Amino acid sequence: MKVYYENGYFCFPSFTKAVTETQLTVPGPNDILYRDIETGEMYMIGKTAQEMVSSTDTNDTEGELFSRKRYTQKSFQILCTVAIALALPEKKDNRELLIQTGLPTAYVEGDSEALKRALLKKHNFEIKFGMQPWKTCHFDLKYENIYIMPQPAGSLYSTLIRSNGEYMPDARDFLFNNVLVLDIGAGTGDIYGIKSRTIVCKESVDNIGMRAVLKHTSQQILEELNEDIRLSALQKNLETGTVIYVDEEEMQTEEKPLAQYLEKANQEIFQKAMEKTKGITNAFRDYKYLIIGGGTGEAWYEMIQQYLSKMKTLQIIPSNRNDTLPFIYSNVRGYYLYRYCLDKR
Repeated sequence: MKVYYENGYFCFPSFTKAVTETQLTVPGPNDILYRDIETGEMYMIGKTAQEMVSSTDTNDTEGELFSRKRYTQKSFQILCTVAIALALPEKKDNRELLIQTGLPTAYVEGDSEALKRALLKKHNFEIKFGMQPWKTCHFDLKYENIYIMPQPAGSLYSTLIRSNGEYMPDARDFLFNNVLVLDIGAGTGDIYGIKSRTIVCKESVDNIGMRAVLKHTSQQILEELNEDIRLSALQKNLETGTVIYVDEEEMQTEEKPLAQYLEKANQEIFQKAMEKTKGITNAFRDYKYLIIGGGTGEAWYEMIQQYLSKMKTLQIIPSNRNDTLPFIYSNVRGYYLYRYCLDKR
């Protein structure tokens, strides 16, 4: 979950884990706890929740965690609620709460209503962040105060608008020329093309983001080491840089570097992503600017530059050219600045 607001920005892993009071011993500085006031149900959110998953845990399926149609799932609604709640203490005025968010390009038309309905649920809960005490939260969103745009449009506006809300001097050149935004995140690769101020390409491609890289990495580990590490648990291996596998017959453990599996998977998915994008965009034909966004886009930025190095008429632009934030914030920064520019008129 990524959030950008008047006074800052933050992100946390989109992960929830149901917990009980008896499971919790000493609170940690990174803990985010949510408690439903009516039911008493409690959930750990974010990084700590992710760390609670074991390598063999099958309770959290890939479909539940990453499916497109998860707007009605309580876990998804809790993530959205907590993201808003963490930003609210910084709100210094009495204006109504307004949300500008986004969806993968191809999902906007079909999923916007479902996302709005998920956000419109009444919110009465308690939240605890780190070592701080529990805090009661109540807020309601109005339908007319929720706006949704294609995710890569966020990267486009982040590229065009300065942090003070003013458009860059070359913004008109971008908008009146042919611009392609390639926003590659964890799940989807969004391809968003504009030619002469007309949107000509609105595609969202599954299985070409970092999740696909990690899934392929996990498959290699299973085939070679017979260790079935779920995607939700692989984050621990990314942090340690190793894979521990167990020989159950000899009752011994060994470690192997994760890099050999990750690098191979990364290269294969990158090539797949580029071939897919090449086909959808007619080999990047007629585009003057290519804006690269998304966390996977940042990881692949130099590889993309190399792949397109002979395209002399195509200028490759990082989505964070107006700030020093990682690419993962470009979409939400663009959402905020776009809405800010509209509202200040």
